[in-house]
Amino acid sequence: MKYRHSITTMLAFLFCYTILSGQGSTAAATKVCLQIGGLSDTSCIYLQAIHENKKSNLDSTYLNKDGEIVFQLPTMPEPGYYNIVLPSGTELPVLLNGERNITLCTQMDYPIDNMAVEGSLENELLYNCLQYESHLGERFQNEIQELQRNRQESMDQQFVNQLRERYFVERESFYASVFARYSNTLYVKYEKANQEPAILNRIASAALLNRSDRQQMMLSHYWDNVDFHDDRLLNTPMVFDKLWQYFNKFVPDQTDVKLQAVDILMDKVADHPAYYRFFAEWLTKEYRAPFTGMMDPDALYIHMVDHYLTNERAFWADSLQVYAWNLRAEDLRASLVGMPGQDFASKAADGVSHNLFDIESPYIAIFFFHTDCEHCIETTPELVQKYRELKEQGLMVVAVSMGAEADEWKAFMEKNRMDDFVNLTDEDNNSIFKSYFVRATPEIYLLNPDRKIIGKHLSVEDIQAVMEMDKTGELNEMSSSR
Repeated sequence: MKYRHSITTMLAFLFCYTILSGQGSTAAATKVCLQIGGLSDTSCIYLQAIHENKKSNLDSTYLNKDGEIVFQLPTMPEPGYYNIVLPSGTELPVLLNGERNITLCTQMDYPIDNMAVEGSLENELLYNCLQYESHLGERFQNEIQELQRNRQESMDQQFVNQLRERYFVERESFYASVFARYSNTLYVKYEKANQEPAILNRIASAALLNRSDRQQMMLSHYWDNVDFHDDRLLNTPMVFDKLWQYFNKFVPDQTDVKLQAVDILMDKVADHPAYYRFFAEWLTKEYRAPFTGMMDPDALYIHMVDHYLTNERAFWADSLQVYAWNLRAEDLRASLVGMPGQDFASKAADGVSHNLFDIESPYIAIFFFHTDCEHCIETTPELVQKYRELKEQGLMVVAVSMGAEADEWKAFMEKNRMDDFVNLTDEDNNSIFKSYFVRATPEIYLLNPDRKIIGKHLSVEDIQAVMEMDKTGELNEMSSSR
């Protein structure tokens, strides 16, 4: 293994040396040179590209004999935000936007503060503003410390807030000047989009706005600073960071609000194909909204398929892919939270068939499990205990075994003392599945007295909370207020 490692290292070195020595007749389209004092590690150094939510290594090199890191790219790279990744893992950003020769010079100690740039306005702006942010923070902390030394009593929070506001005003003025002077640069488009629109604070504090209008305006203005006409921004971390924050932090975990947020965003990018495709694919394939009493992620998937992943709008997909999306949406559609539950008939251990809607208890928890599923084995005794606590409050548990042999199923019931449950089996793993989609076990659905689905993907502890919210009308209030 040692010999193999040495050969691999030698080949990598020879590859990098060939690039750096300029052999061949083709000149580099873009050259990035980093001089960094104090760097002695001779391990490989990478130039990392960013596109949408993915990072990839565009090029690699080593510290040369002159103490320089040089990347010579044979073709002009896509305009965007790149990272020079040092052996220590330290990442130094660099903006590439058509420049042919960029020189960066700094020190390993405080590389941002010590950075000097030649040959690139984009990177001069980037590092000037990063240095400004660093110095502004230092000035604020130093002023606070100086005031504390000169005061006998501690400063109240109001005074600190006023001081902080003064620095915020200064910062806003600084960036407003940069944005106005260099409005068409990639750096300004990137940095402006990174900053939160000032109007959001005004909307949040507007006393006369009702909840619905405030919500609509907040969701819409969140994207004000992003120029969707500029596809270069997709090659920066900003777009995905902002997208992730929007759906995971900014938008409440309520089904209707999430769908409203989706519609607002997709409408903004309807005429910008690169953004439209990225957002549509991320929301469908990668985004995982939490399962709560107020949020049904399956509704989001169905909404995307119905409105944005159609043959007319999903321009990148063929008809087979669109068909597959629709097929999955149909599997999910019947068992959305808020939809009427479906009756089904299934056999008990004695072979007698039972109908779900013959059960008279006001609330029915449908528990789908596999006898060999570790989480099911952990969950079942917890559910047995919770049922005993909630039986008098109107709960019945229907436990549905998924595909187990009769002996295994009966042994599982006996071991876990499930005698008080209505125990049924979905022998072919298909008959009940058509009415209640089960992605994985354990799965718990909850039906209310109207036999409406009021919860799914519930934990054992969720059952009581959702029952109480339904009894008090809180679930209906939340639904009507959204």
